[in-house]
Amino acid sequence: MSAARTFAAALASVLLLAGCGTSVTGTPLPEGSGVSGGGSDRFDKLLRECEAVPNEKIAEVLGGDGIDQYFYGAVCMWTVSSHAGSLDVTFGWFENNSLQRERDVAEQLGYQVETTFVAGASAFTARRPGDSATCGITAAYSGVITWWVQQRSGTGDPCAGARTLAELTLQRNQ
Repeated sequence: MSAARTFAAALASVLLLAGCGTSVTGTPLPEGSGVSGGGSDRFDKLLRECEAVPNEKIAEVLGGDGIDQYFYGAVCMWTVSSHAGSLDVTFGWFENNSLQRERDVAEQLGYQVETTFVAGASAFTARRPGDSATCGITAAYSGVITWWVQQRSGTGDPCAGARTLAELTLQRNQ
């Protein structure tokens, strides 16, 4: 397993653990016993997270010639190939998480964190110390969204791609 995929898997684990600490209150009901049309739309995008930005658009934003989605779930992962080399891309959307909680996790991991805004939403960028080829941006939106870009070639600014993908996600889903 490449270092990039190992990092992506570790990041996915951290994001998953950070997003799994919520208790659900209420009374469980058998399937089909809810009131028709009166259900909650709170998780209306639950099975569509990986489509927040279409694959072709991800490749275009990152200057890619091709894209391969190799993990689909609560955390989505792609490899984008281009003339400059490959990039690993990770996206997570956690509807029951907070920006502060994600920021605390990033700081606990020793990442360099900087406050910013994306499409008018509060956000922060995160970079691993000494790793200019990797950058993530997390923004508040119906919970939080996070895009990570890691350039295997080490050229260019991965934050620019992560920011554009976050902007597209927020603009498309508002």
